[in-house]
Amino acid sequence: MPGSDRDAHGCIPSAGYLWCEKSARCERPWELAQAQGFEASQASVEAYCTSPKP
Repeated sequence: MPGSDRDAHGCIPSAGYLWCEKSARCERPWELAQAQGFEASQASVEAYCTSPKP
């Protein structure tokens, strides 16, 4: 079933979502990058989501 591939945080990878520790929610990497003003690359998203909360 579509959407049945939830991860441990409830994010749906097949819909483009991944868990972001910094925001403590499921995020679509390209939308997060645009909203936060950084490059939409895997490395940039990982660096942002694993950095400490402000």
